[in-house]
Amino acid sequence: MAALCTLQAEDYSDAFDTTAGNSGNQHRTDSVDIETTSDAGGGYNVGWTANGEWLAHNNITFPTSGAYTIAYRVAAPAAGGVISTDLNGGTIPLGSTSVPATGGWQNWTTVQRTIKVNAGTYNLGTFISSAGFNLNWISIAGASCGTTPPPDGWTLAWADEFNGTSLDTSKWNIEVNGDGGGNNELQYYTARPENIRVTGGELVIQARKEAYMGKQYTSGRITTQDKASWQYGRIEARMKIPTGKGTWPAFWMLGNSINSARWPASGEIDIMEHINSEAVTHGTIHWSDQNNAYANYGGPSGNLDFSQYHVYAVEWDTSMIRWYVDGNKFHEVNIAGGINGTSEFHAPFFLLFNLAVGGNWPGSPDGSTAFPNQMQVDYVRVYRR
Repeated sequence: MAALCTLQAEDYSDAFDTTAGNSGNQHRTDSVDIETTSDAGGGYNVGWTANGEWLAHNNITFPTSGAYTIAYRVAAPAAGGVISTDLNGGTIPLGSTSVPATGGWQNWTTVQRTIKVNAGTYNLGTFISSAGFNLNWISIAGASCGTTPPPDGWTLAWADEFNGTSLDTSKWNIEVNGDGGGNNELQYYTARPENIRVTGGELVIQARKEAYMGKQYTSGRITTQDKASWQYGRIEARMKIPTGKGTWPAFWMLGNSINSARWPASGEIDIMEHINSEAVTHGTIHWSDQNNAYANYGGPSGNLDFSQYHVYAVEWDTSMIRWYVDGNKFHEVNIAGGINGTSEFHAPFFLLFNLAVGGNWPGSPDGSTAFPNQMQVDYVRVYRR
């Protein structure tokens, strides 16, 4: 039986909303008119679609070149709605489908047609070119939905796909403090859902400008310390990060010895750091060298479009640490035999995600910085050989 990729409306990866009174480009919040559906299977549907709205579902794989059947589950009190479909931000148009009258906003029917696609993995766009209907799901016969096989030679050892409704505290610790991370940062890290939540298949860490516990900003930081750690492997996360003066999202690792050896002797691996509105991210290691002096070695990625999701990764073995964005290597460091005092990187490390505000490196926000802002993590995965 051919695979059936079913894309639930509430699981879109990106969106734009033109409905009057909505703020636009909201991600799985009430602003995109998500509502509970009465259709079979339950869940949610995107309701009251407006002309010009669009949804994106990322990482849809078409295994062979040829014809596929795409189907839409729709409800509408009157005919006239039109759904246009494309791949990769409109670069590959796939045509349009008319939405018929079904008798009401929760009276559901399925409409379908044939599309022709070359083999590959794409981002699927759904564009509302004429409005007035609800959309529950999209299915594509023969395609697969965002399930990517492990990279060659790697086996999945640990992951969080963030598919629940709350953070899995068997995997993660939520830090609560206003210490500023040792970098004179300005935020207070809280465990509130305003700052850390799991929704719509994502971890959302949100920075807010608000007076709280003596600070003027709040945000979130989570770790796997004492719950999961690894020595060597491929560590990757797919995420979308904010930009703006004073923003500092990070996906990184610290050595398990942080409480005893202290930093930097514990070692630090920064898989992804971004500050302000730079066009690049940074991959860096920090350690205590053979002379017990602080050392670091890092490099920038190529220019990236931060309105999109990217996969940030390191591949770490007994000889090297290599940094990648979307599969493209941009930096590496030699740690073979603990060269230059890098013995720290031959021991277990745990994971961290945080969104800092201000600090020594980015400086403080200014009037141009939009708040709230957020980093959105689709998944994090650890592979071992």
